[in-house]
Amino acid sequence: MFFDVGETLVDESRDWGEWADYLGVSRFSFYAALGAVIARGEHHRTVFQVVRPDIEFVELRRERESTGDVYAMATEDIYPDAIPCLKRLRDAGVLVGIAGNQPIETEQALRSLGVPADIVASSASWGVEKPDLAFFERIVAASNGLHPSEIAYVGDRLDNDVGPAQRAGMVSIFLRRGPWALVQAGSARFSTPLHTIDDLSALPEFLRRL
Repeated sequence: MFFDVGETLVDESRDWGEWADYLGVSRFSFYAALGAVIARGEHHRTVFQVVRPDIEFVELRRERESTGDVYAMATEDIYPDAIPCLKRLRDAGVLVGIAGNQPIETEQALRSLGVPADIVASSASWGVEKPDLAFFERIVAASNGLHPSEIAYVGDRLDNDVGPAQRAGMVSIFLRRGPWALVQAGSARFSTPLHTIDDLSALPEFLRRL
């Protein structure tokens, strides 16, 4: 069982809110811009070009870091249902992995916070991002010889998580929470996912039925 990170295990509200504060725009305006970016199917970093068209994101992040204003994931950012779900799966003998489009700092934070998982990886350490099929091939390679059909991947995005995992031959599970999930679930651009849950507390029993 592999999990995406943002809005699957981790509530990113504080991170986005702090970016709005740093950029000097209201959180309401920033979230509206992010929603428009999601609806257009653009990369999430496009929202920074909307708000600050004069600077590239890499330079913007470096600028923010130089002020000492750096987001650091904390225990309170992890969704309350995440750790109990992962622990329950591991206790049942399921191989649990975490792999998402994240910087290396997020991967390190998940380990340091003691999130229960057998495998913790990121697009930064693997050198490939979802929805590239190669990302999901890395999951298969890390899964101790399991066939793709024996691996389930759960995520909040239909474009980056559910669709490509299914094309890779995995069981893909749509977690309907967070901004991407809500916007994409109502979009005609995507077909209805085969498997949907509304929170991770339902996942162990859902997998048992599968």
